[in-house]
Amino acid sequence: MVRLAELRKIRGWSQEQLAAHIGDHGISITAAGISNVESGAKQASERLLIAWANALGIPDTSLWHGPLRARRVSA
Repeated sequence: MVRLAELRKIRGWSQEQLAAHIGDHGISITAAGISNVESGAKQASERLLIAWANALGIPDTSLWHGPLRARRVSA
């Protein structure tokens, strides 16, 4: 799993800078929106995640966005 906040920090970008880079890919988001997704308070849409990956220069297939645990199936 790729941690979005870690990738942003590795690039030396603030949340405001990342929001601007995501905006270059056609998705509008604020620094507060970035914070909410990075902290897990909000879930990002697929469109946002693809733009986020493009802004960071990574394949969108590197992003994992889903439940932290597998669902239990009852017998």
